[in-house]
Amino acid sequence: MSPATRITLALLVGLAGAGGPSLARGALVEGLYESVVQGDATESGRAAAATDALRQVVVRVTGRGAAAYDPALASLYADARRLVRTFRSTAPGQIAVSFDAASLDLSLQRAGQRIWSRERPLTLVVLASGRSGASHDLAGGSEPELRHDLVQAGHARGLPLAWPAGLGAADEEARYQDALAGRLEPLRELARQLGADGVLLGRVTPAGTAWSWLGPAGEGSASGAASEALQALADRLGSQFAAAGAATGQIVALVRGVRDLPGYAAANAALASLPSVNSVALEEVSGETLRFRLGFDGDPDALRRALHDGGRLLPDDDAGPGGAIQLVLKP
Repeated sequence: MSPATRITLALLVGLAGAGGPSLARGALVEGLYESVVQGDATESGRAAAATDALRQVVVRVTGRGAAAYDPALASLYADARRLVRTFRSTAPGQIAVSFDAASLDLSLQRAGQRIWSRERPLTLVVLASGRSGASHDLAGGSEPELRHDLVQAGHARGLPLAWPAGLGAADEEARYQDALAGRLEPLRELARQLGADGVLLGRVTPAGTAWSWLGPAGEGSASGAASEALQALADRLGSQFAAAGAATGQIVALVRGVRDLPGYAAANAALASLPSVNSVALEEVSGETLRFRLGFDGDPDALRRALHDGGRLLPDDDAGPGGAIQLVLKP
């Protein structure tokens, strides 16, 4: 690292300590504590609607599809009415039920459940149809029903979704070929370029749809309906990022291998892109090692697991013991 670069980084340390801007990625999800279900304005209709709606809300809030019928939560569902904040009529035969977030979170914590905060990883959905005559549109233009099902399932699970947009013809064709071949790495890079945290790929053939994903939940695959793929991905993300009490905290990250300002920018951006991170502050420069302080929501173990996702930062096998996260920046 040159003296000029070291001086510039030292100035950045000072700016960080003075409360400079932080970076973050992910999406804030609204409406986690409200659900629309079948019901009417009678007392018995409202009681039944409260139970049905609470099951859906608990799945969103805990990130666990199995939570809807978890025996450990039977008493919570039996007393769903006491957690209701409002009932609101919508379409005929339907009612929107909203719950008191603080009371529900406390009840879930007392039942040993983990809470998933409103800030959640943003998933880029790529649909590649191999059907005869299908367009090479990555956003599901040839599969409107499939896209609709994904949107509905994403809403039901509180999983924010994004769709490819603004690509040039050559780039879209290249990514379409990657999608048909199941190459997730270039699609994950596309997700990063579009501000998303991971990618969900659906490859449509006459025999059915094959699903795969790469991102904060690691790499995985599923087959079958769109809703089943979304459920599997949401469960993976929920298990990683839901935390007891949705706690907030700070942790130190030491990043080795930073040799210049572009390296600093890459390390800072990689840390800020972690879904649970809400602030990144550079504290110290020591040779080619930078010391960052991260502010985060949730479980520190989930944050550590997210760093095994790949990207520019890798666990540092050469680093010594310590409470800090030890990382190395890939060239």
